[in-house]
Amino acid sequence: MTPESTMNCGNDLLVDFPTSRRQGQIFTVESTPSTSTSKEQSTPPFPSFKKVRFSEVADMTHVDFPSSSELRQRWYTADDKTRFKRILARDVRRMISIVSSTPGECLSTEVLEACVGIEVFLSQDLAQRTREKRARHMIGVLNESGRQGRSERIDDERLSRVSEKTSRWARDRAFELAVGYWELFREMEE
Repeated sequence: MTPESTMNCGNDLLVDFPTSRRQGQIFTVESTPSTSTSKEQSTPPFPSFKKVRFSEVADMTHVDFPSSSELRQRWYTADDKTRFKRILARDVRRMISIVSSTPGECLSTEVLEACVGIEVFLSQDLAQRTREKRARHMIGVLNESGRQGRSERIDDERLSRVSEKTSRWARDRAFELAVGYWELFREMEE
């Protein structure tokens, strides 16, 4: 079996999310082991939600383990990862220093933009709580998956609901951050 024969939608993902979406359109991909079709449906512009379906059957292709030289070319080295961690730690220390010594209304757009993505690291308490919530999410999903495997009754919808429930905090936090940044940037532009 060739890799091309396992690809239903032009890529090798089991779940295919369209790369582009026009406002007011939602794309769903329906697939069976032998066919795949894409349908376009008209929906209201907001809110739009991604629908994901999982197939009971998945084609797998065996790929030989890459050689050492291929691994060095494809993946980050231990030195790269160490350097990334050092850069992140330096950026976090710099942002903590700036944010803690500057009144909120005096923070520049550049400082706020530099904080995007590292907010969780600006507080040790928040970082610890985030790690704990991520761990609870993974444990919840894995426990449900294990329970279903032991009972030999696979319920994708239940697994989806467990995942949605245990990751709700992340969606709420992302929404609150987005609204907060949007309001700050809007005020700065006025």
